[in-house]
Amino acid sequence: MRNVGPRLEEIETELEALGELREKPAGTIRITTLEFAADSILIPKLAKLLRAYPDIKVEIVIDYGLTDIVAQRYDAGVRNGEQVAKDMIAVRIGPDARMAVVGAPSYFKGRAEPKKPQDLIGHNCINLRLPTAWRLVRVGIRKR
Repeated sequence: MRNVGPRLEEIETELEALGELREKPAGTIRITTLEFAADSILIPKLAKLLRAYPDIKVEIVIDYGLTDIVAQRYDAGVRNGEQVAKDMIAVRIGPDARMAVVGAPSYFKGRAEPKKPQDLIGHNCINLRLPTAWRLVRVGIRKR
């Protein structure tokens, strides 16, 4: 029985140390996201969090392919609203974002105005293909 006393004290000390760790978050968080969300939402917010909790490490993977976050062992995935799988829990982290088709008036002179996303294929432009449904809405032409 004399050997048990010191062992119990040792266990109690270790349990106290574990309790202190509960209040000090640590570990690696893996997030898959689009570049826009990483730059405009995640990185600014995470900068504050990481200053407060330096033992947390964040791994951000830019991915437009809608990786299966469960199969690839990510802790979170940031998606556009319409890209959230029905069996996932979604929490809004930013405002609605809009994209625009822009071009010089001289470029559009003599060319058909795009009415739907597929029309952009025939234009000289930089295309970002995302696996989602897009629609074009005419908001007006701003001249300089």
